[in-house]
Parts: sequence; C-alpha cells; structure tokens
Amino acid sequence: MFGFLGAVISGLSNALSVVGTLIPKIVGIVGAALQKLSTAFEVFFKVLGLLSKDETMEEMGDRALQAEQDEHNPIKIEDFDSHEKYLAAIREYELDPEKSALTTKDEKLHKAIEVMLAAAMSQYGQPMTEFGQIVVNNPEFYSKSERLAEFANLIRSDPQTFADIVNYIEHKVMSTEKNDAAFGKLVEMERKVNPDAPDEEIWTVVSDMKK
Repeated sequence: MFGFLGAVISGLSNALSVVGTLIPKIVGIVGAALQKLSTAFEVFFKVLGLLSKDETMEEMGDRALQAEQDEHNPIKIEDFDSHEKYLAAIREYELDPEKSALTTKDEKLHKAIEVMLAAAMSQYGQPMTEFGQIVVNNPEFYSKSERLAEFANLIRSDPQTFADIVNYIEHKVMSTEKNDAAFGKLVEMERKVNPDAPDEEIWTVVSDMKK
C-alpha cells in the first residue's frame, strides 16, 4: 500500500520489534488515561479496518491474553508470519469467562494496544510505525477519538500525504512545498476536530505537533 515507503519496515516480526520498545510506555498508561487512549485507538483501528464495528479493544486484549496463556495450544503473535493470520486465530479462540474475570481491564487494554499496533504497523509500513511511536509518546494529545479518526482516514485515502505529515511531526527535512502542504493538511484535519476553535489556536496546535 505504501510502496517503497513501507519497504523499510515490512512484516509482522519487524513490527513486533518496534512495539517491544514501546511496551514500557504503554503499560505506564493506566486508569482513565488508558481508557481514553484505548477508546481513541478503537476508533482508529476500526477506520483502518483492523477491527470490526462490533469488536472492542478490551475484548481483543482479553482474547490475546487468554490465547497466549493457553496451556495446551498457546497462540502467540510472534509465531505468525502475518497479522491477518494472527488476528483470525485469536478471533476464533473461545474465551473463558472465569479467566477473563482474573485479568484487569488495564491488562486487557495494554495487550490490545500492543497487538493491534503491531498489526497496523505490519499492514501500513514505516509511516504507520513512526506514527504509532508518536502516539504512544504523546498519549494525552492523541487520545481524542476524532483526531485519530482523521489520521486513519488519511492513511487509507492518501498514504503519501500521511507519510509527509509524519515527517513534518518528526521535524524531518522536507522541501518547503511538502512542509507547507503537510501543515495545511494538518490545519484542515484539526479544524474538523475542533470546529469552534479560532484559527490562531489551530495553527498553534499544529505547530506544537512537531517533536
């Protein structure tokens, strides 16, 4: 989908390596902050088509945990060569309500973020991999569902512009034309997120997105 843009990181194993470095930050997000981020991620993954409209992050995390801990036939994401096969396997796994009750909601949500981010990175390549890290490193800002939905729609509709926006946020060297276009697109997206905000506020928000 991203062509050469996704060539730098492709495949589930590479995505898992990146997500592995993010786990300490992911598990450090707890309680209400975790719930808010997870809700935004749920919208994000549904727009990307990685979650169905009826699936929840809590359920996917529960499935991933129980499947991984199965005593007879453990289902671990690292044992699969594609995220599609892994997600299909845990969707077919029969949940045990008693085991579900022994796991906290935070644990389920942490696991869901871990495996769903790996799936997204595997499918959408390097720009998504970098964006996942951006979100985890600034969870408060990206915990607004409308904002992540805008990014997900852009990933699907215009992957090149999404890649340019990621480069803009990470303060990478780009041509003036691309830099201005990325800024303009972010302003357009942010206006949809905060339609009542004055222009100056939106410009500040977009400028502050840069690392």
